[in-house]
Order: sequence, then C-alpha cells, then structure tokens
Amino acid sequence: MVGIICIFELLKIQLMATVKFRVLHNSDNAQIYLRFSLSREKVFQAKTGKTINPAFWSSKTARPIQKLPEFKNLALELNELETFVMKSYNSDYAKGIIFCKEWLEEKINSFYNRIDEKMDDSILLIYLSNFISFKKSIASNTNSTIGKYNNLKDRFTDYQKNKKKKYLIEEISAKVLLEFKNYLIVECNLLDTTATRFIKNFKTVLFDARNNGKQINHQIAGFSTGTTNSEHKVFLSLNEIEKVKDIITLNTDWRIASDWLVLGCYLGQRASDLLRMTKRMIYTKTDSGGNSFRFIEITQQKTGEKVVIPLHHEVETILNKYNGDFPPIFADNPDSNSTLFNKHIKKVCELAGIHEIVKGKVYNEITKKNEIVETEKCNLVSSHVCRRSFATNFYGNKLFTTPQLMSITGHKTESMFLNYIGKTADDWAMQTAQTFKELSEKQKTS
Repeated sequence: MVGIICIFELLKIQLMATVKFRVLHNSDNAQIYLRFSLSREKVFQAKTGKTINPAFWSSKTARPIQKLPEFKNLALELNELETFVMKSYNSDYAKGIIFCKEWLEEKINSFYNRIDEKMDDSILLIYLSNFISFKKSIASNTNSTIGKYNNLKDRFTDYQKNKKKKYLIEEISAKVLLEFKNYLIVECNLLDTTATRFIKNFKTVLFDARNNGKQINHQIAGFSTGTTNSEHKVFLSLNEIEKVKDIITLNTDWRIASDWLVLGCYLGQRASDLLRMTKRMIYTKTDSGGNSFRFIEITQQKTGEKVVIPLHHEVETILNKYNGDFPPIFADNPDSNSTLFNKHIKKVCELAGIHEIVKGKVYNEITKKNEIVETEKCNLVSSHVCRRSFATNFYGNKLFTTPQLMSITGHKTESMFLNYIGKTADDWAMQTAQTFKELSEKQKTS
C-alpha cells in the first residue's frame, strides 16, 4: 500500500510540471524568461534569449500580442519551445535525471542549437584559456612565458568589453589585429614596441589554433606584426665600463652595485640570473692542451635554458675582491633585490660621468606612461644594460662568432640576437662593405 502511495505521489509531481513565459522588465528589449515549475519548492527560471517590447506582451496569455507577423512567429516559436521542454522533462523524468536551472538552460540552448560558450574553443578567449592551461602543463614553460599569454588574455578581454563583442578565432583578421594594437597604444598607454609584442604573441596563438584544425582568417599568415627593434638601445661601451670600475665612493651599496654592473657586462645575463650567481656555480675544465679554464653554469630563469659562460679576467678580478665569491646582494627578496640594483646603478653611472645625451624610454609620472625622450644616458641605465652591453660590445669583435655570443645570452635565433642589440639593414650594409674592402686590399697585395 505504501509503495502504491509513493508511486501516486511521484506521478502527481510529474503531472504538476508547468511552463510559463514571463517578461520581468520594462526596457524596450526586455528578456523573455521561461519559468519551469515542478512544485512550490521546485521552480526554475532561465532566459530564452528572446526579447520583446513589454507593450507588445500579454501577461494574461503569457505570449506576444499578435498584431504583427513577427509576433505571431515568436508566439509559435515559444509554443514549440514549451512543447520541447515538456517532452524533454517527461523523457528525463523516466531516466531519474535531477532537474535544476542548469538542466533548463541546457534544454533551451539545445532547442535553439546554441553551443555552450564555456566549451566552445572556436571562441578566441576560450581557446586562449585552453592554450594557457596546456602551456602550464609543460614543465619547460617558465612563469614568464605563461605570464605573457595571461597578459594577452587580460588585454583582449578588456578590448572585447570595449567593442561589446565576443570574437571567434576565424573573425580575427588583419583589421582586428591593427585595431587591437591601436587600442593598446592609445587606450592602454603602451609603447609601439610593447604593443607589437602583444600582436606577435597573438599570432602565435592563432597559428597554434590553425595547427589544431581551427579555421583562421587568410590574412593572418601574411600579416606583419611590425618590428620590436627600437632604435633606442641603451648599452655601456667598453670605455664606459672602465669609468664604472674607476668610481670612488664611500657608499657601500654603490660600490657593490658598480661591481655587479661590471660583472653583468661581462657575463651577459639578465638581472634575475646575474644576482643569484654564487661561487658554487663555478667549475674548472681543462682542454686537450692542458690549459685550465673557469666557467659558470646557470639555468636562465626566464627561458629555462642552461648556459655556460667562460669567466672573463674582469670577472675574476671582482671575484677575488670577495674571496672568490660574488658581491653581496641588496635584499633577500629577488624583486626587491633587482629594484635596488636598478636604483643604485643609475647613481653609479652618474658618478662615472656617463652623461651622453641619448634617446630612451622613461616613465612619465604625470601621464602614467612610458615615453621616448632625450636625456643623459645615466638616467636610462637599468639592469637590462648588462646583457645588452655584453652582446653589443662583443658582437663587433671578429674573434667572436654570433653563435658563440648567442650561447651565452641565450638567444635562440640570430635574428632575435641582432634585433636585441639593434642592428639594422644599414649596419649589415656597412659590415659587408668593410668585408669587401678587406678582400679587395688582400687581392691587391697578393
């Protein structure tokens, strides 16, 4: 008897299921909601995705007032949706499905053949999120690599909000990339070179999508991102490094900073790697002729690349000052350490008399953006000057090949290396002309 009552109660609940359409707001394009009721306690409501002016909605019939043809069509559509939801309910009820708002939303989307945006990776930001997750799963990808794609995601999310549009991968054309780059420069106050890096990373994501079977706009393959090669590359010449070595100061931090700066210019590493070097990373190796050489081996924090650097005699000189070790650091926290290093080496270069007027990037506190200005070189010196000075000073020396230098700086391609030190087509032409001249003179003397 109890079993019969339970079955009756279940049948009663099923029979009570009702669908009703409602318009809850007074805006010109008010959303039409579907209210699905199983009982007083179980009522779910979801948007249909259809809108109407409330003036043309009948609360009595819960349908559009059918004065115009489009409203008649809408009424028929809502009737069909109601039938679809009720049929789905009856089918799923027999399967023991749990009913909730998510179930109702899924049925409405199914009726309209809508794709769940959370799963549709043809949407640019969904694909980009999946791309970032995949990058995170690969141990060789550093935080820096992940960070640049997270930044791209954040910037493009803001751009979409500005445009009030969600982009599909195939909708990203050359025009969209140009407009996005312009948005980064004008609205986000980024330098052209920085915006260009964003576009370069954007193209990487699009090409990855193409490799995974996605359709991308035909313009992307031939689209030029522009160059990140700025004419304003700040580095210290060998003569300027000598001036840094010769500074006289009673300030301990400035003396230590000058030593780190000289070390950096002969070790060719980023501050994140330079300032964590210790004597434990140094080892000695003997060649076939019995000559011993000292090296330092370090895995670059940004790229994860292992580099081995022979110790220049200027490096050995400074290490000897600290009993074979590197100078002390300025703070235990790596970020604070780099910040203090950047601060101190500006003063060091000022004391060294490095006052040449050059163009470079300076942050304007009033406009809150980076600007290219003419100022004394000492004001433009930062930790980046170490690696760039090494690359630039030794690139012009015929005793060193470009691959040799790249193995130390960690650049993967020659074009990246030359772009880094700011070599242009004019530089290549001059170098070729000088080679022609040498060949010509050799022919004359032979």
